Amino acid sequence: MTSIGREKPLDEFIRKTSPKGEKAQGLPKESHKRENPGPLFHWTGHPFTDAGLTALLIMSNKISPTELTADDVMNAIEFISELYLKEGWSTLLARIYRNNNPILMINPSMRKGATPDKLKFSLVGLYKLLVNTSQKKSQNVCQICGRYPALSGIQLRSILNTKEKERPKEITGDIFPLLGTGDLRNYFPHGYEMGADICAHCLLLVQLFPTASYVITSKKGKTKGILVLHTYPYKKNVELAKDAVLNVKKSFVYNTARGVGWPVDLMFQLIQEISLKVDLGYWTNVSISGYYFLNGNRTGEQWVHVIEIPNPVLRFIAYAAKYDFNGWKKLSSMYLKKTRRNGKNNEYSGLSSKEIYPILLSGESILPYFIDRKNRRTNTKWSLLTFYCLEVLGLDKDALDFVKKVSDKIVETIEKLPDNKLARRVRELERAEKLYQFESFFIRVEKDRLEHGIKGSLMGFDDFARILTNYGEDLNVSWKTVKNLILFRIYEKLHDRLMKASEEFEASEDEEFEEGGGEE
Repeated sequence: MTSIGREKPLDEFIRKTSPKGEKAQGLPKESHKRENPGPLFHWTGHPFTDAGLTALLIMSNKISPTELTADDVMNAIEFISELYLKEGWSTLLARIYRNNNPILMINPSMRKGATPDKLKFSLVGLYKLLVNTSQKKSQNVCQICGRYPALSGIQLRSILNTKEKERPKEITGDIFPLLGTGDLRNYFPHGYEMGADICAHCLLLVQLFPTASYVITSKKGKTKGILVLHTYPYKKNVELAKDAVLNVKKSFVYNTARGVGWPVDLMFQLIQEISLKVDLGYWTNVSISGYYFLNGNRTGEQWVHVIEIPNPVLRFIAYAAKYDFNGWKKLSSMYLKKTRRNGKNNEYSGLSSKEIYPILLSGESILPYFIDRKNRRTNTKWSLLTFYCLEVLGLDKDALDFVKKVSDKIVETIEKLPDNKLARRVRELERAEKLYQFESFFIRVEKDRLEHGIKGSLMGFDDFARILTNYGEDLNVSWKTVKNLILFRIYEKLHDRLMKASEEFEASEDEEFEEGGGEE
């Protein structure tokens, strides 16, 4: 199983920089045309700036930042200058920029006099600052990209088409989300109490990223949070945000995530849809992180949840969508524990309507969900179960093949039993919650083989020890893994007969377990 590096969480993206103190400069008068052989825009590793770059690429129908031209930037600025003044956008932007972004004129007092030309003036001003500072050397480097000189307060004020009193003296959370100021929580540990050192490149891109975000809403249409997706390799960002940006370009309204009210659910859905169009290898060595946040100006409206999808889980979702979609739907619709539905299980439980999604993301096993014990049937194909065991759980292929072989021998044995005894034997396995009960099941099946003259033993002593201890250091967990695999095979092969036999068996008195096989 390939091991890949994880994307840094939000609180690790900001780099340490020198204290503020760069000499202030006014607005450059040069044209936005740039005679520079190197690319101007770059991936930074920060989710918000990279989402802005992703939006710029999709709007320009480009794939790589090296392809972007000055005309692409100016066209994007022209578009969002009109877009952000449309109905509904001011409310959304206020939840992203704390209702006080002077660049986009979000505050109600600014909004009254806001025009597309005024927004365009400020955004073009940022672009000009980027062009004319990109080749300058400075000790005060941007904390986001680590590439360009950070803007001074005077530089920033000079390009804003707002009243003097509304122009900021530093870069804060009003223009860069989740950047704390004063008493407000700062999600950037290397930021300053009164702002941070950020360049024109990153500041311009972060004004574009709302178009590449997904707005998670309640059933009544209230904004619950904003979801920004971030991937590595970076080029995968374009595919994941394409639906959001194209929706904005087409309808001029922000993307409400197709009505999906949970961020984790949406991430899984997007991965499934993309997987249907590409080969499984598309996700090799890919990491995906989701940043679900709010940055409003009210108490409790500044928060962020980082949702990381491990690569094995990512490839499992892709495999399921491509090769056993019906099975995946059954699997993801299973509910086994009430506490999970109440969002009390792990950090992801409150971010999904599904029970297995948080379990997958937290690294727990979902093996019990592959079978429907009530109806004694499997939810997926054996191939999907195999992929999960090998790629996500990390089980050895030879060991898995061995369990399958033993399971088939068990099926070969118990299918010869009369219906009532068949139902009883399967019930014994289902109810085995102690190790000695699990051991007793094998002993009874071995006796069944002898009684019916089936050649060959179920397994040897060494194999018996192997099947109990070869699936992890925690003995109590390892044998339950084997138990679920065996039940899957039994349900897969004997479902119809089991349902008939179970009805007859349940009409009679249940037989209690015989104690035996030693202690747990």
